[in-house]
Order: sequence, then structure tokens, then C-alpha cells
Amino acid sequence: MPPPDNLEYNPNIIGFVSDIGPVTISLHAARKRYGALPSAYEMVPKKDGRVEKKGLNLALGKLVTDTLKEKKIFLKKRVIDFYGAWHRDYKKEFNVNIRPFENLNDPVHLRHVLVKNRRILADAANLNLRSYLARYNLIRRDILNSIGDNDLPNKSLEIINRRMKHLRHEEKRRLAGESLNTIQAGRILDAIKERTGLDVMKIDPSIVQLFADEISRELIRLSSYAGLSGVDNIMGVRGVAVEFEFASRDLSYLMLGKETGDCTSDKSPFQADRDVENIYWTVFPWILDRNYQILKVFYNGEFVMKVHLLPLFLVHNDVGSIVLAVDAIETVRAFRDDLEEHCRDALLDKREAVFSAVIKEIKRLGDRMGIRCIYAEKFSNTKWVRDQFELFREIFLHVDSFIKIDEMEDVYCLSRDLSREIKLEPPGEVFMEIQIKNTSLQPLVAHRKAGVKPYAVIRGNPDDGIPMKKVIGV
Repeated sequence: MPPPDNLEYNPNIIGFVSDIGPVTISLHAARKRYGALPSAYEMVPKKDGRVEKKGLNLALGKLVTDTLKEKKIFLKKRVIDFYGAWHRDYKKEFNVNIRPFENLNDPVHLRHVLVKNRRILADAANLNLRSYLARYNLIRRDILNSIGDNDLPNKSLEIINRRMKHLRHEEKRRLAGESLNTIQAGRILDAIKERTGLDVMKIDPSIVQLFADEISRELIRLSSYAGLSGVDNIMGVRGVAVEFEFASRDLSYLMLGKETGDCTSDKSPFQADRDVENIYWTVFPWILDRNYQILKVFYNGEFVMKVHLLPLFLVHNDVGSIVLAVDAIETVRAFRDDLEEHCRDALLDKREAVFSAVIKEIKRLGDRMGIRCIYAEKFSNTKWVRDQFELFREIFLHVDSFIKIDEMEDVYCLSRDLSREIKLEPPGEVFMEIQIKNTSLQPLVAHRKAGVKPYAVIRGNPDDGIPMKKVIGV
């Protein structure tokens, strides 16, 4: 994120260093002491005459990227399994239920939906596609027999879709349509099993608990091809009004900044604001952090916004409690009112409705987790979002009042474990920028030096913060 004036961008960031432990250090100092050249990690080709800039988290970035690309590992299970064995118990220590931070859908409700539809799901999963297609003679027998098992779903879809254009007999068209639905249903069930390991005959509660959102997403798709009961009551993107999903911890996660054009783009040329400091390096610890979530926002099926969320421990006046922090809200170019060449008026007309739905969903998440206070960083890459936050009551707090639980030790330990699994040298350190602790975004230099920031109060009491007269008197 950029500073609000021409001062050089040098916020304090948090990290964990192997031989030191938790650290808070300025961005420039971290780059100088722990930074490395991207070419050393084969992230950019070496070129004569090129002046490279040292980057942070390069070893971590290579680890995450190699894990996702070469090993084709979906990191959600690995992340949640690690935190399940971690020493921290949020319920006992903070009276916070961390489960809703893993899935927007309730796994218990989802399992009821799966059980209710078990027979339909089992029939689709157990269907012998080759025999089914042969019975209705929709594909010539010699062609059908020449297609390998792995290629059969895709090839049969292609052939039947092509035949549909020329079928005139009503019964044949009906059978062809049913066949297309049957094939699509089978493909979706295969995708569920491949991605989550769920057997629709057994419906393992532990798998449903872990992958509630991923299974829900596929069931919504499946409902277009098979008559399912209760699917209307699960959360997912159907392409209607404002909808939400957590960002998947796969390769698409690394590209979210590029989609919105913000400072977490994988390359600075993809940023809408080219003069902004690029912090793509901080995306790598996010994807390994169970306690950092990105809520994707859709309007009529179109991705329009992402909301960065994390629970933080707030210590103020010798009292500590967990708060839900809205660390950033970034929108796509078409949803920005300060980029005339990209913005779409029809979309911008819905900004208040979308923002209101986002705030409602954040509160719903806080309720499910049992967190009362919700505070938001007021800075955004989008002017109208900043304007919306100005309408909220504000609370003044010192940035050091916000403590990330376990600081970065948990992310560091997970990265070390992953390194061993894929036989890479483990990172010696990991760093993360938390915007809510970033005083470089402050418009007033006096406040910036004092470390005091105003936050938008989504829920809570502004009087719990530093009194205004003390802030002004800084």
C-alpha cells in the first residue's frame, strides 16, 4: 500500500528469524539484512546490466510456488492439519471458535444435505458411463469403444454436444440432454473426490468438516445437472446479487492481487497504481496462515472485491481480548471510482449495496466465531471504500496494541515442515506486513511518529480506545 504523501515507504513489519525468534523490523532494514536477489531463486532470469532489487520471503516464495505447481498440493488440508496439532487452543484460551474462519459453510448442515441426497449422488458416482452411452446409442459403438476411460467424459460431451445441433427427433434430443447432464454430474463428483477425498457413499464427517466450502461449491454446480434437495441453503457463488467465498489456498491465491490490480500483484506492472510499493512477498505467509483469510466478494457472479481478515489480540489499558481485524479491502479496476478508463458505472451504482452486504457478512463471521469487536483499517486502493469507512465511528489505538497470535512462529514452523517434505532448504526467516499495524498509511506525520491510528468501528465501542484529547495532544 502507498504512503499518503511523498515520504519514503518504510513501515515496520513482523517476522520470525530462525536464530532470533519473533522480530519487528522496518521494511528497509529487513531487506538489507535478510533480503535476497530474485535471480538467485530463479524467479527472474539473470540479465547483464539489470539492477536487481533485494526481495523478502524469496525462499518461502519458492517453497510455496514449487509446492503448488510441482507437487500439485491443495494447501488447505496441510494448513489446517498443521494448526490442528499446534499448541494453541483458541476456544480454551480466548473463548473464540476458529472453525468458522476455515469455512463459510456449516459442516454439520452440509452433512445433512449430503445424507439427504446420498442416493442421487451414489447413483451418479457409480454410473458406468460407457454402458450408459452404449444403451442409448448416442455415440456410434466403434467410436465409443475407441475412446479411453480417462478421455471418455470429455470426449463424449464434445461428441453429444456436436450431435445435439443436428438432432431433430424430440425423444433423441431429450435423451441427449439427459446424457449431457449425467456426464456433467459424474465429472463434478469426480472433482469432489479428487480435491477432497470425499466418498459420497460414506460421507466422512472429518472430510466434510475440513472441506465444507469446496464440497458446497461443487454441489451448487451439481444442482444444475441433478435434482438435489437443500442446496439452496448452502453458501456459494450462483451468480445472483452479492455472494462470498474464501480464497482457495491454491495457485489462484497467488494471483488475487493481479486480479484486483493492487500492491500484492505478482509483478508491479500489473498494479493499477504503478507508483505503489509492491508487497507480493507478503502473500506467501498469508497462504500458510490458517489465521489469515481473504474473503472474495462477487456481484452477479463477477469477482469485484477482496477483504483481508485476521483475528488479533488487542491489549489496551491492561485488558486483552481477541478482535476481528479487517486488514484491507481492495476492489477490481472496474469497481474503482478513481480509474475513469476502467470503471463501469453500472457496477459503481451498486457500491453501497455491495459494501453493506460485505459488512453484514463480516459481522456474521464475527458472530459465528464469538468475536464482539470488529475494527477495520480505513485505507484502501479504492477511494469510495475509503469514503465509506469515513462514515463509521472511529477508535484510536496504538499499533503496538495489536498482537498477532504466535506472531510468525506458526507460519515459520509450517514452512520448515513443508520444506522437509519436498526436500528443499527451509527458509531462514519469514516476514509479513499487517496493514492495520502500518503507520506509513497515516495522513498525519505526528500520529505516524506516535504510532496511533484511527480505525473504523464495524462493531464495538469507540470509547474503548485512546481518548480524542490525548490523540490530538500527541
